[in-house]
Amino acid sequence: MIAPHTSVERYRRSLRRTAAFVYHNSTWLVVVSVCWVVASIPVVTSGVATLGAFSAIRSLRNGDRPRWGVVTNSLRRQGVNVTLMSFVPVLLVAGTALYIVRYVETGSVRSLLLSIAGVYLVFFLLLVVLTTIARLSDGDGFVEAVSGGYGWVIHDPLRSAMSVVTMAGIVLVGIASIVGTVIIVPALLFSFHLQVVDGDGSSPPTVGEGDHSADTDRPANGDVSLAAGNNN
Repeated sequence: MIAPHTSVERYRRSLRRTAAFVYHNSTWLVVVSVCWVVASIPVVTSGVATLGAFSAIRSLRNGDRPRWGVVTNSLRRQGVNVTLMSFVPVLLVAGTALYIVRYVETGSVRSLLLSIAGVYLVFFLLLVVLTTIARLSDGDGFVEAVSGGYGWVIHDPLRSAMSVVTMAGIVLVGIASIVGTVIIVPALLFSFHLQVVDGDGSSPPTVGEGDHSADTDRPANGDVSLAAGNNN
């Protein structure tokens, strides 16, 4: 288990680095956001679209523009797995929605409790899925990525909770602005989560690993380039 003060400090660094990354790459991030929205219209392709977005943003962090060859390679290797995995949260959302409707109609306490449990599981599962996709975009195998995604969430619950709240806030702001939902919110959300996951300087712990997380972070690639520019 990560110490609370360590989680908070890593979270703050992730926010600062994400803000700097978005500021310096806003044009390409708009392109990524629009592509993700268009590719996600059929809904069943949202998982693959998210993998493509993560891969594009990761390659953008390593250079001055996305490397589309990296994106297509990720989709070719893990597209089927991600598509199948994305059905799990979709089915859970549908089931939770049914219990919420049943509670509104009947006032059943059982439906209320199942609705609350369903909402919690939806957020938990979405965070695990996003973390898994983030690791897949870095070249991890599917089983390793799923185990690492789950391990990252349960080993750092405070930062996971703060990440969920932050991403929910980003989505709400995007919905309020309407246009922002299409042109920047998806890429902003993915950039933030990618920074949170990668900001430790080491791979997230997999299930069964002990908690030997270091308290120091390595600079993100964007930070290295900025530091190099400052030294010139």
